[in-house]
Amino acid sequence: MKSILWRLSTLVTAGLLLTTTVRANIYATDIKLNGARNPVTGIPPLTNSISYILNEPATLGTTVNILSGTNIVRAISLGVGTNGTWLGSNYVIWDSNDNNSNSVPTGNYVISVTPAAIGYSNWTQISRDTNPGNFALQPRGLAIDNNSNSLYYGRIFLGNAQGADAAVAPNPTPGSNDTILKLNADCSFSDDGPYGDGGYVIYDTGSADLPEKLRLGDDDRLYMNDFSSYGQIVAFNTLLSTNEVVLSADNYSANPVFFNNFQDFGWFSFDVTSAGADDGLIWLGDGDTNGAGIWNWHLTNGIADPNDTSGNLAIPLGGGLTSISGGLIVDTNLDIFIGQYLTDSGDTNPCCMVFTNWNSGSAFTNGTPTTNGLAWSDANILGVCDVSIDSRQKPKYVACSLNGATTTNGVRILNALTGATVTNLDSPNQYYVAAWDNVGNLYAGTGSAHRLRVFSPPDGTNQATTLAIIKVEPEILHITNNRTNVVIEFLASRSDLVGDFSLVGAPAVTGPFRVVAGPTVAALGNGLFTVTAAPPSVDTFYQILRNPTP
Repeated sequence: MKSILWRLSTLVTAGLLLTTTVRANIYATDIKLNGARNPVTGIPPLTNSISYILNEPATLGTTVNILSGTNIVRAISLGVGTNGTWLGSNYVIWDSNDNNSNSVPTGNYVISVTPAAIGYSNWTQISRDTNPGNFALQPRGLAIDNNSNSLYYGRIFLGNAQGADAAVAPNPTPGSNDTILKLNADCSFSDDGPYGDGGYVIYDTGSADLPEKLRLGDDDRLYMNDFSSYGQIVAFNTLLSTNEVVLSADNYSANPVFFNNFQDFGWFSFDVTSAGADDGLIWLGDGDTNGAGIWNWHLTNGIADPNDTSGNLAIPLGGGLTSISGGLIVDTNLDIFIGQYLTDSGDTNPCCMVFTNWNSGSAFTNGTPTTNGLAWSDANILGVCDVSIDSRQKPKYVACSLNGATTTNGVRILNALTGATVTNLDSPNQYYVAAWDNVGNLYAGTGSAHRLRVFSPPDGTNQATTLAIIKVEPEILHITNNRTNVVIEFLASRSDLVGDFSLVGAPAVTGPFRVVAGPTVAALGNGLFTVTAAPPSVDTFYQILRNPTP
């Protein structure tokens, strides 16, 4: 009996390749075709549902294009106030035809979704406090997937560090569990569950120190600081279904200052840069006074070298830097933005500062500590708990989350080049964390109001384009082996021709697949084809492939 592979593939969203045409505040994420972001069965059916999520209403409408290469084969315009322009979930129907009402042939296509909005003249809260996904008892970690090649581009990860243990006694209100919430760009819960822990034990210690601080790596993994263990760093996949300890206390067991001077507090601030690359680094900063400064550990195959038990000193204390108690974040130029949690209005040490081009970017291990790279500092704000930049490549803004001080709360936005104050947001409330999406919106977590809030900058009229790959391939319907011939019936596009296809076969489902010699392809009409070939002498798996375009 011959084994046959039924090639079930087809119109799919195989991945997201986002581009932003201009700086924008509105964008589409979570693009799906017929309800799936992963490969699904099908050839161009008469009705396709293209769905996506908008982070705010498209007050100037939305355009959905189907492209072959750079050519638009179908353009769909959606007017203001119609499905396709709403905040949250939207969908548009595509009939698999081009602009001339011809069925598109099999091949590779791209879905392009471009919403446009009037924008705002001032910094404006665009989130709704009544939305269930915006509630969290104690938000202590926040990261957004800005990886343009990720299927989960735009996903928000919000670490809630107080409440029921989600793995043992889950609370029906997701934000009342001690866990990591998974949200879409509009702050609705993700379709693969509202939260997760990847099997890592997250529990309420009573000190709101787990999960503490979150960062999204270039490898599309979520990194978390387990502050209950003095700074163990754990990485999760974007589904929060797996975990891996990437740096533990063993990595600083020989650190010359940690256990001697500040084991009572630990590595509070952290960041990860170039994760997955040869120059990947995990950065740690102590949260105690007279502590360790900033150290880093080199990443190899996604984890810190277990033989590196001390790390590399990057920024020592001194010159106004007394602790890294208010967060740190590093851009691609290795500029290190630092916050200090100071509450004394008479303290002249800077609350927020930046060290530029750490070590000239010339070394990632055993480098020379930077002592004179301070570009600017701001001593006029108090209670900095976390810092975040709006772009890793060329930051324009620095967000300082403020809490616990007697005079300042809210989120202070600074100019990344000069340190000058741009604005103060929601000053009545205490904030612990902040993060920016890929189009310039600021997400911030307040512990006093127990909310995730989103603020849009005053950029005026704006738009952004998000792209998702579509792959249209034939679908095998039926196979007959009468020992004289193998006849394979398959479905393709109504515009395909018999010369567009090849039959390939392999002795194993994993391949390698090779072209079968001498088959005959015939068209039965309306996209239905048959291919006839000599019967194989061994068990064979078949696929129908479309020939490359000349």
